[in-house]
Amino acid sequence: MTVGSIAISFNGLVLRNIDLADDWTIIFYRAFSFSFSIFLYLIFKYKDAVFKKIIQIKIYGLLGGGVLSVSNICFILSMTSTTVANTVFTISLIPFLTAFFSFLILKEKLTKITVYTMLASFLGVLIMFYGVLLIGALWGNILAFFAAICFSIFTIILRLNKNIDMLPCLLMSGIIAMVLSLIQTKGSLQISSNDFFLCFILGGILSGFVNCCFVFATRHLIAAEVTLFFFLEISLSPFWVWLFLNEVTTFNTLLGGIIILISILLRAIYLLLAIRKIN
Repeated sequence: MTVGSIAISFNGLVLRNIDLADDWTIIFYRAFSFSFSIFLYLIFKYKDAVFKKIIQIKIYGLLGGGVLSVSNICFILSMTSTTVANTVFTISLIPFLTAFFSFLILKEKLTKITVYTMLASFLGVLIMFYGVLLIGALWGNILAFFAAICFSIFTIILRLNKNIDMLPCLLMSGIIAMVLSLIQTKGSLQISSNDFFLCFILGGILSGFVNCCFVFATRHLIAAEVTLFFFLEISLSPFWVWLFLNEVTTFNTLLGGIIILISILLRAIYLLLAIRKIN
């Protein structure tokens, strides 16, 4: 999941380079690329049994695909309805929302080291965005919060069905987003070749890879621990923007990002030492 978090941290960099496409056009082509890559992977993995596997996810798969689709749509719409800082800050609530839902529904309890890591990482987020959060832009903030809630629910659905291969629900997510964006745009989906290429990277490569990693991870880790890696994405995103776009990075961004990275690294070291001690 760490590799997946590093990959998805390029999300903001790719979105920054999309010039002409509007929100719903981006949503459509991102979902199209995402669905295409997931379907290819399902064919590669299951061959002739692919449609049987899709049917096996039943109502939970459709529900999971639905909430993931809504989460992705709300996230993209929020990015243009409020500041990037407001959106990312609100999205950082996902591990806490997931921990609450998982305790309420799944009775999953957090270890002390996970709680400490979550609190330290959130402190890093607060430092990163101190002074740049916008009080207004209520609609954009609501969209971001709804995106966080929906993704937390998606994680719970995966955990409830950890003994079932839920990869096909990713395909459902992409299809639902495509249908919704077609309705919204009334079929008007003009896009430049450059923007289409970037949407393909965003959906077909980055999101496709990361979401597959996420589904696999939920089979072995409790819900809150899987979503903990959102903090890693948040800390790395400004670094890529600075590295490739020469965007000035503030001291607060650097300090907050370092705190997040150190807290996650210390947790990983602690767990490795604990495993070695057991063995």
